[in-house]
Amino acid sequence: MNIQALRREPACARWSNRILLLSLLGIGYLTLFPFQLHPGAFRAIRGIPFFLGNSGKEYFTRDFFLNVLLFVPFGFGVSAQVRKRNGGLLKCFLWSLALGALVSYCVEFMQLYIPERDSGWEDVFSNAAGSVVGCFLFAFLGGPLLEWLSRCEDWILSRLSPGRTAILVLAYFAAAFGISAYLQNETRLSNWDPRCILFVGNDAAGAAPWAGKVFLLEIWNRALPPGTIQRLAARESAEDESSGLLARYDFRRSGPFQDQNKFLPPLNWEPEQPQQPYAVTPELGDKAWLSTRAPVENLTRHIEKTSKFTIRVVCLPDAIERGSGRIVSLSRSADNVNFHLRQRGADLVFYFRNPLTERRSILAWPLPGIFQAGKVRDVASVYDGSDAYVYVDGQAVPRNYRLGPGASLFHAIRFVQTPELSGYVVVYDTILFLPAGMLVGLGARKWRRRGIAVWLVLGWFLPAVLYEALLVVQTGRRIWLGNIAMSLVFELAGMLLINADRLAAPLVEDERAATRDAPRAEKI
Repeated sequence: MNIQALRREPACARWSNRILLLSLLGIGYLTLFPFQLHPGAFRAIRGIPFFLGNSGKEYFTRDFFLNVLLFVPFGFGVSAQVRKRNGGLLKCFLWSLALGALVSYCVEFMQLYIPERDSGWEDVFSNAAGSVVGCFLFAFLGGPLLEWLSRCEDWILSRLSPGRTAILVLAYFAAAFGISAYLQNETRLSNWDPRCILFVGNDAAGAAPWAGKVFLLEIWNRALPPGTIQRLAARESAEDESSGLLARYDFRRSGPFQDQNKFLPPLNWEPEQPQQPYAVTPELGDKAWLSTRAPVENLTRHIEKTSKFTIRVVCLPDAIERGSGRIVSLSRSADNVNFHLRQRGADLVFYFRNPLTERRSILAWPLPGIFQAGKVRDVASVYDGSDAYVYVDGQAVPRNYRLGPGASLFHAIRFVQTPELSGYVVVYDTILFLPAGMLVGLGARKWRRRGIAVWLVLGWFLPAVLYEALLVVQTGRRIWLGNIAMSLVFELAGMLLINADRLAAPLVEDERAATRDAPRAEKI
């Protein structure tokens, strides 16, 4: 088949860049999610990383088909680029095969350093095959399809006046922000069970005893700022430490163990008292732990009202390698838990309940290497309505735990896990602001002769700021300037994407002029 005989250069010129960029964006998001590269991840794999090796996974027909399908748009876009430069079918085939294999190899190489991903040569072969399929798809359907897309674009632009464009952008952002507010509401602590009991050294099931010493337990119904936590860990007074402080148990004093704020019941020994029940800094273990015995409904209600908490515990585990158990737990049974801090060897595991954690998700947060033999740890667990943090001896653990609208959206359609949470923030911002940027980019064409600066400010900069403000007001969390910057980047990417082929406009106009003049020339 001679694709040079097909009249498609103008349509290719209008769409080749956009198709290629969109295909690369889709490949990156579907293969590199959750976008966290760990340089030490390759250590568990033998050999030289550039050789990739075999992933060791079972390869099914379904996997091969999905890998082929993933690269079909890329091969289509490469062929459109080659055709735009008057290349023939052979060139389209060779470029699609070579670039498909190269891009796939780069993806597989990066996947070596993403613990949640598998990498191997079989994926390179199937992806390259998909790129070739895209080349042949372009050869058979590319011309009519791209010309149809061009007509659709012309039809839309002919009906978009500056006023209509402004209304369309406003309607889009109104709908997007409303959906985002609804999704963010799913991260509130609205499903805490008021019948839960506070335990220190175990949980309600009594099957997870923890051996060690607890020196201090404090609970707030607000998210303490980092500066306050650092001062408390350094045993310095903080002006705002008493604000929102619901309970404080100091085990460094002889018992009984009363809440110094008189907000919660005293902690009593379970299942029986040890020989020295009220010694200074009691020893907890598999035969003795502490609980309020009665539900702490007032604590649950206060935390549920603000959807924020800070729980600080100063503790020393007896064992590290084999140590395990619940250090602090607010629970009613093994499956009915509002909150717990758990030791698992040298690791700390942080869990709290919200509508996302009850089903189709594993959202406990494991923090490796927190505990060391003979070392007292000051652990503060914080949730601000959207993001969770853990501070050890006043220093924040680098990796945070983010429950934004993206986590709520994907929780409705797939199984959600803790390592993916940061990736959902990126994906949701892309879903929200990339199409917005494309709308704004279309509007910029209409407003280029009047008010373009105002259009860009109102259509590009302001929505990113308003979106962040909306989430901050709804949850009460801190402002993330990085979120605003990311929204601006994705919206700018959409603006550039929709206009990626504008340089080809003169070619299109020349073809239209030639088409219009053809009958006149025949008459002459």
